[in-house]
Amino acid sequence: MNNEATARHFHIDASRMLDHVMAIPDQIEKAWALSEHFILPRGSDGTPLVICGMGGSAIGGHLLDCLMGRNARTAVRIVKGYVLPAYVTSETPVVCISYSGNTEEVLACFQFAQSKGCPVGIITSGGELADEAVRTGVATVTIPGGLPPRAAIGYLFTPLIRLVTNSGLYTVMDEEIASAIRRSRRLAAKYSLDGDPAENTALQLTKKLYGKVPLVYSGNELLSGVAYRWKCQLNENSKSMAFSNTFPELGHNEVMGWDCPARLREDLFLVMLRDSQDHLQVQKRMEITFRELESEAGGAMIINSEGEDGKAGRLSRLLSVLILGDFTSVYLAVEYGKDPTPIERIETIKQLLRSED
Repeated sequence: MNNEATARHFHIDASRMLDHVMAIPDQIEKAWALSEHFILPRGSDGTPLVICGMGGSAIGGHLLDCLMGRNARTAVRIVKGYVLPAYVTSETPVVCISYSGNTEEVLACFQFAQSKGCPVGIITSGGELADEAVRTGVATVTIPGGLPPRAAIGYLFTPLIRLVTNSGLYTVMDEEIASAIRRSRRLAAKYSLDGDPAENTALQLTKKLYGKVPLVYSGNELLSGVAYRWKCQLNENSKSMAFSNTFPELGHNEVMGWDCPARLREDLFLVMLRDSQDHLQVQKRMEITFRELESEAGGAMIINSEGEDGKAGRLSRLLSVLILGDFTSVYLAVEYGKDPTPIERIETIKQLLRSED
């Protein structure tokens, strides 16, 4: 891309969110090393792994659950709130994630877990949660600070992979991490402003999404967390309404919403995220549904994950779609003339909440 276009981009993306997206492979590499000794005791058979977090700090839990999939030796439960479920006992491993270290919901869950005597792990860059880690001596991964939480996805997700590997709940080999990093770097270069626009799927999709409401559909296995990540990144970075859902469930309810008035459908853009190892019946449902809806929507596009088939390629395939979504969300923000980084409405609500305490 020419210098004029690059200058235009960073005139709008003044906080340089694009640089953070480019750095995702580097974050993964650094976080894998930082979390080398991150481990928690395993509970007895049937004891879930509970992950507490909000917003950008919680998405790693969703991704971990999808990555482990059917091969997991325990269930992952994600808590987005102030209180742990009643099934949590002194045997339940609990991971509290807050990038800032000051997320009130996560701090409340930490105190709850401590009162229950749970084995607790922490992932944070500082704040009150880091202070609690020092005070209590719990297992902690301290990651670099100074980023918007959603831009620290590599730092927040990777220690969870290390944790389940070290704890014997799921195994990801060093070479799987290395392979995922290599592929992610190639894709980041391809989607960057320096890449060939004719090969840049992120830029192409951005043009299609302009002025539309994205509906991001996926299967209910590897890419369901990524579909949710797309929705959240389009919300926060692009300042766009966006929604996500998964097959086969959406075929039993949401698909009927497409019978709405044509003037509403014209504003919808269907993005279908597919993985080569989606359940065969899910693949059939997705193919049939896409054929049915493509002509009904204001636009539609299929995105296929990239990477080796089988378990060894799961992380690469997951990250290939995640990175495309992150690039697209930044480019769409710029097309709308919005700096992707500021989230004034979220901050305003937090300030109003504090003022009423």
